[in-house]
Amino acid sequence: MAYPVVLQQTRGRKFMYFTLIIAFLLVLGIIITSLQNSMPLELKFITWNLQMSYTALILYSSLIGGAILAILALPKLVRKSLDVRSLNKEIFKLKKKILELEKGHVGGSQME
Repeated sequence: MAYPVVLQQTRGRKFMYFTLIIAFLLVLGIIITSLQNSMPLELKFITWNLQMSYTALILYSSLIGGAILAILALPKLVRKSLDVRSLNKEIFKLKKKILELEKGHVGGSQME
């Protein structure tokens, strides 16, 4: 079912606000969790021995997760951007063709 452009834009804005609210709640949850768990932590991984607080561990793991998510979402965003660019070019060509046809129609009706 095709929706009018105005309705599609409204739905897009609502979705954008919804995702912003969800992201804000996730960040708020991470901050609250990290502030309540600020005890020191010894982290051992193969030959590495790191000593840091839970706060730093939660912060770094959240940042790394966000970076991975951004990298994985990048190809889709690039593809959408290229699609929008090609569709805008097609719209421009079609508008130009419509103007040419209207000029020809107006010119043809005046000659008769």
